[in-house]
Amino acid sequence: MALRRRDKILLFKVSALLSLVRWYNIFFLALSQYLAVIFVLNEPSLWKSILLDPNVHLIVFASLFSIAAGYIINNFYDLEKDLINRPNKTLYEKLLKQSTTLRLYFLFTFTAAIFAWSVSWNVLFFFAFFNFALWFYSHKLKKITFIGNLMAALLTITPFFAIFLYFHLEDLLILTYVSFLLLVIFIREIIKDLEALKGDVIIGYPTLPATIGVEKTKWLVALFTLSGLAPGAAVVYKVGFQGISYFMIAGLAALFFSAGLLAFAEKKEHFHYLNYLYRLMIVGGIFSLILLA
Repeated sequence: MALRRRDKILLFKVSALLSLVRWYNIFFLALSQYLAVIFVLNEPSLWKSILLDPNVHLIVFASLFSIAAGYIINNFYDLEKDLINRPNKTLYEKLLKQSTTLRLYFLFTFTAAIFAWSVSWNVLFFFAFFNFALWFYSHKLKKITFIGNLMAALLTITPFFAIFLYFHLEDLLILTYVSFLLLVIFIREIIKDLEALKGDVIIGYPTLPATIGVEKTKWLVALFTLSGLAPGAAVVYKVGFQGISYFMIAGLAALFFSAGLLAFAEKKEHFHYLNYLYRLMIVGGIFSLILLA
């Protein structure tokens, strides 16, 4: 019986760790990197030789451990706010002692460095800067109005650039497509701030909604949504009405539809559903990478 109880406790702790590092986001990051490597940066017919390249896997795993470490340190600094905005989930994740999570943070960061160093010194420097940026964002930049949202979006797509640099990407079309995904991620970060407004106000986080108000933030989101027309039009102009253009058109339609829903959103639950809608757009953008082949 004692053994079963220990097993249950261990299972709960593993589950809490997976929740803490947002395993689903890490899964989609790995998936998107592999899709980009196979369908975007190389000929899909060469997928076997690509997957036999150990450096590809080392870069992907360096990204995953870096992001996991980033989530841990971000939760460490956001503990007070998270206890207000999502108390049940935060208390569940607190099954892991704070000292344990900090040790895991350093372990994951060190592991990411080992993977990166195994590829090259340049990749190691890239991930060293990336991990520092993740810490600096959680410690300082997140509390700066607007800059925090922008940095969160940039850090989300930074692992892609490790892959892009390794394969010497110079394709303007792909960079334009990534800029559209960056815009969607950026808007989602603002939606998350609208959802977490109560905790931000109590703790004193100067997010956009807490600083300029909900209505003005909605108008800003509408303005950012309009800016999505530029990369969308650029992609359609470049490739015509085929392949990736269909996703761009569908993505723009979803973006404007979401902005319309945001105009009528008032309660936390409304922003919560919008958060998931933007997440679905991001997932759709990941799977649409195959259309760039």
